[in-house]
Amino acid sequence: GIDIGTTNIEYACTTTSSEEIKLFITKNPLYKYGLDVMTRITKANSGLLDEMTDTLRSSLRAKITELLAVNKEDVVIKIAANTTMVHILMNYDCKNLGSFPFSPVHLEEIKTTADRLLLSAEPYPVAITPGLSAFVGGDIVSGLNTLSLDKNFLFIDLGTNAEMVLLKDNTAYITSAAAGPAFETCSYGHATDAVDGLFSMLKTGIMDDTGLLCDEYFEKGYDCNNMHFSQKKIRDFQMAKSAIRSGIDLLIEAVASETSSSISDIITPSFKVYIAGNFGSKLNIINAITLKMFPDWFLGRSSSIGNTSLSGTLFENSDYKIFDKHIKEIVLANNPSFNDYYLSNMNF
Repeated sequence: GIDIGTTNIEYACTTTSSEEIKLFITKNPLYKYGLDVMTRITKANSGLLDEMTDTLRSSLRAKITELLAVNKEDVVIKIAANTTMVHILMNYDCKNLGSFPFSPVHLEEIKTTADRLLLSAEPYPVAITPGLSAFVGGDIVSGLNTLSLDKNFLFIDLGTNAEMVLLKDNTAYITSAAAGPAFETCSYGHATDAVDGLFSMLKTGIMDDTGLLCDEYFEKGYDCNNMHFSQKKIRDFQMAKSAIRSGIDLLIEAVASETSSSISDIITPSFKVYIAGNFGSKLNIINAITLKMFPDWFLGRSSSIGNTSLSGTLFENSDYKIFDKHIKEIVLANNPSFNDYYLSNMNF
């Protein structure tokens, strides 16, 4: 199983009995073309697509060769990735991903072989998970396949793009907030240190609720929770968390409007919140709420469920249950209130 994230690529090699053999995480080699998907789309459209495809495939090929060095029989490869990464992997034209109405070349499941993609000399079967839209891709579909879809919930995958799915009855409302790489790059290897560190700095007065460091540390920054917080790093975090919080707020409002419901009708006592992605795997929800990354109603409803994109590739059931629901995309870029929410959610 392979999860091609914007920042990292994760691999898991298991047997049919689900016994884990190896687990790897590497940096996505496309970082040199930009840290976010929009920059990479621009680079691909500037004539670098073939080079980017070769770069990604070479990285995957090296790790697949290493993983399969011992057992080469009856191999099946499943890949989950966001829509942009799939386009680059498959060498699809990216021009319609970068501008409205954001029309992907292909969203359906792709079935091919490793030799055709130059991922191996062997013709191993390869299945690439289908996506839902230009910015809610196969990584989210893979993650949703690990959940029961018979109850209403909010699913958030915290990463460079914060994809969200709100399931209400028979409709899945989807959206994506461009958080940027701040969470993953500022806390690489320390999944919750950024949130916990900023929480501590806010409570002790090292930083005020606007994110401004006190005079003593304004120039040199402050060390806390195994991290160094410069003023820029704090600002980057604020922009990321504000994008996510604004996305949550506007998604809830949009669903309430679409269904002629009140927000309390949606957020019932049984309503759950699932936080996926490595950044959220050990996230302190109370600290995140205090920093206004999440609304108060997350408390007591939230579960951190790890990298569901990767774990979803290891599921033998590939029915992709989300496609049994009606899919409704909420495009935040078209919402006239987004900028107001974004500014109001910037402070801690």
